[in-house]
Amino acid sequence: MPDETVPPFPPQHLLVVDDDAMIREVLQTRLERAGYRVTPAGSGEEALAAVAAGLPDLVVLDVRMPGIDGYEVCRRLRAAEETRTLPVLMLTAYGGVDHTIQGLKAGADDYVSKPFHPEEVLMRIRALLRMRRIESELREKEIHRARAETLSQLLVTMAHHINNSLAVIEGRAQVTKPDNAEQAQRLKDACVQQSRRIQAVLASLESLVRQVKLDTVHYAGSTLTMLDIEAEIRKRLHQAGSGEEA
Repeated sequence: MPDETVPPFPPQHLLVVDDDAMIREVLQTRLERAGYRVTPAGSGEEALAAVAAGLPDLVVLDVRMPGIDGYEVCRRLRAAEETRTLPVLMLTAYGGVDHTIQGLKAGADDYVSKPFHPEEVLMRIRALLRMRRIESELREKEIHRARAETLSQLLVTMAHHINNSLAVIEGRAQVTKPDNAEQAQRLKDACVQQSRRIQAVLASLESLVRQVKLDTVHYAGSTLTMLDIEAEIRKRLHQAGSGEEA
């Protein structure tokens, strides 16, 4: 029967790695009762293959295994971009502070010594997953804040160019006398030119919105930055000022 406090649906995926079949079975049974989905692996090679087949939410990793040991598995996980932040809970029969330090240096997030109680492992797992969730939420908030700042900068840039064009039109209008044909023509020319400049700014925004999504420094799926946006606007303004089609 599952625990009353189970992980949220869908169940989180745990990879349990140990060359001792009995330990794998005990942990798998307890963790599945707690509501997790568990994939067992009996060696470092199997562990790396399992991660490549489907990224888990956390790895429970034994240190002492034939072939690729737990330290090396952990180092390889930390070296790969996709698994660089994957939570790793190490299990070891080795005693002493030196082995604990060695595991942490390899990149483990936490350490449990054998013999252990399955409940202790469960509590450590829950703590690591909770910490990862908090870190993920903080990163998401930071991304949203940075996107808002980038959008604000873009709107300020657009408003600056549009206000400059409107100021030119207003200035011409203030000095134009109704009975002065030459001044009236200058006002008309200024209205046409500055209208083209405003259209160029808006066309730049429309074009960029179709291509990219706002991100922190660059834009998702693109190498465009605020400097690229400014350059695009200036290019279109130059075209508009030269009488070219924007």
